[in-house]
Amino acid sequence: MTSVSVELKPQFLGEAGGRHFSLQFKAVGAARGHIVFLPPFAEEMNRCRALVALQARALCAVGYHCTVLDFYGTGDSEGELANASLSIWHDNIDTALEAIKSASSLPVSLWGLRTGALIAADYATRSQHTIQNLLLWQPVTSGKRFVVQLLRQRVAALVNSGLPAETTSQIRQRLSDGESVEVSGYILGGSIIEDIESLQLADTAPRFTGSAFWLENVDVDGEPLPTGSQKVVDKLVAKIPTLEVHTCTGAPVWQLHKRDAAPRLVALTTELLSHC
Repeated sequence: MTSVSVELKPQFLGEAGGRHFSLQFKAVGAARGHIVFLPPFAEEMNRCRALVALQARALCAVGYHCTVLDFYGTGDSEGELANASLSIWHDNIDTALEAIKSASSLPVSLWGLRTGALIAADYATRSQHTIQNLLLWQPVTSGKRFVVQLLRQRVAALVNSGLPAETTSQIRQRLSDGESVEVSGYILGGSIIEDIESLQLADTAPRFTGSAFWLENVDVDGEPLPTGSQKVVDKLVAKIPTLEVHTCTGAPVWQLHKRDAAPRLVALTTELLSHC
């Protein structure tokens, strides 16, 4: 990867008490555009931080500034996850885009990973902000299915600890009743779980002026998308005829407890964006 000088600019955006953190990777010199990264949920976010930083630097090398967001209640942002909502997270994206656009006239693109990709597509469907490119890394296609998988982590933890068992339905009911529930070290509550459950990628109709890319990890080079992902792509193509789907092999970093790299994913992403 070409070495490039990058300026790091950490900052808090928004009003005191509800501020969210962002880290901007700024390529030194003229830039072609600005890319805003929307993170995955909970522990997946932590597992991917090094990879996201590596990709942001690679994009700087081909002329992009990148801003990596921590949503309210996550990462280094203010607030608690149990008090977060999709509406607040949309406001976080609004604030970031407004700050970027007030500082320059560069076109702004969205890049999301896992639930961040699902939120990016939902945001680009609803927002009045002009989005240039849309980059979806390993997108979660069903918020409801994702939440079930998330709650299963608590089911397994209770069994392994010898504590009274709970089903995902029981945990979901507790959340609906207004209780807070710990899952893998994160306190869940409020409306954020219901908000995520309401999202279905196939139902989105994102608006953008440039290109849209779906990048997904597969086990073997040349292997097609999993059936579930392909069904969603087929529905989206009717609304986004220019959607490009690319697969690559590599470590599923969002699933790993040890830090790992995904060089093919980084190289493919950089190549695609370098032509936008």
